[in-house]
Amino acid sequence: MQVVKDIGRAWARLRKGQDGLAYLPFWRQLAEMAALFLVRGIGPGYYLQARWWRPSVPFADKWDHLNKKEYNAFIDRWNRPGYQKSSQHKVIEKAILQLTSVPTPEFIGFLHAQRGARADGAPLRNLADLEALCRQLMGKKVCFKLVEGYGGAGFAAFQIGEEGGQPVFVHPVTGAVTRIADWHALVEPNRDGYIVEHYLVQHAVLSGIHANSVNTLRIWLYQARGECRIAGAFLRVGRKGSMVDNTSGGGIFCPVDLETGMLGYAANAKNPLETMAAHPDTGGRISGVQLPYWKECQQVAMRALQAFPHVNLAGVDVAIAVDGPRMIELNVRPDQIGCARIGLPLRQVERWMRGA
Repeated sequence: MQVVKDIGRAWARLRKGQDGLAYLPFWRQLAEMAALFLVRGIGPGYYLQARWWRPSVPFADKWDHLNKKEYNAFIDRWNRPGYQKSSQHKVIEKAILQLTSVPTPEFIGFLHAQRGARADGAPLRNLADLEALCRQLMGKKVCFKLVEGYGGAGFAAFQIGEEGGQPVFVHPVTGAVTRIADWHALVEPNRDGYIVEHYLVQHAVLSGIHANSVNTLRIWLYQARGECRIAGAFLRVGRKGSMVDNTSGGGIFCPVDLETGMLGYAANAKNPLETMAAHPDTGGRISGVQLPYWKECQQVAMRALQAFPHVNLAGVDVAIAVDGPRMIELNVRPDQIGCARIGLPLRQVERWMRGA
């Protein structure tokens, strides 16, 4: 069983003491895992992801985390189900953010077979429309995102180049050339369509860690009675030349100190015990790096949450451009494992939201 192997690997590492970590006795960890699983429905895998072997984490906080069923019920209580789709469709989300002047990457258009349109109102529904758009964007870098995609699925970014007098897609990392007609034939069967944006040029501090992906902050926050609070945050960073930073796609995560905006360490989602002070592929320093525009990032996240009706908790993704933060997307049902990574006991959050 995989979780048993994970526990054994974690304990073996703790025994060696290579990382100088303080940890609870193994019998205590096992007793806590059993109690949390049998009574609260919180499994040992979550225990390891949350690094709950640390003596600094009170057991009462562990008890106040939610199991999967409780988490989904919590989301539906505080994010009204009928309004959740407003942030899950990227065109609707983009419109709301732009109407409320929350900074986002520049919108180019919506590529869709029946309803597609450019920002200037011209149609963007077929190959001819797409090629006409690309002729106007020669030399620019653009990205395509599935309108209802998750975890970086369907993401593509290209430099618009020229070959034989015709626009072509050039991969920004490998330099591989793709005919626009070939790419369009691959994506045309998708019925939801793609949102098209200008590619965001991230701040040099983030590029210094991993330049090929736009490395985004996942900021968890919640609100009630007109007050908005930041619960925690971590930076997501791509791996091995990948253009996406999602941990589900192999990326690493780096917890952020909320007071200072300083990165503490990096960890691999598959092995959270093993922490890193630098990026394992690029060597870019992580531990002790000060995020630029940290205060502004928090403000953008709060403005984004407040822009959506009947949504009171979210995991907001924020990128940091050269001149400040840009809102990427708002997740009304963020991956629950984020609660483990930032130490977020949602039972305590709910008591506050209820005014208890």
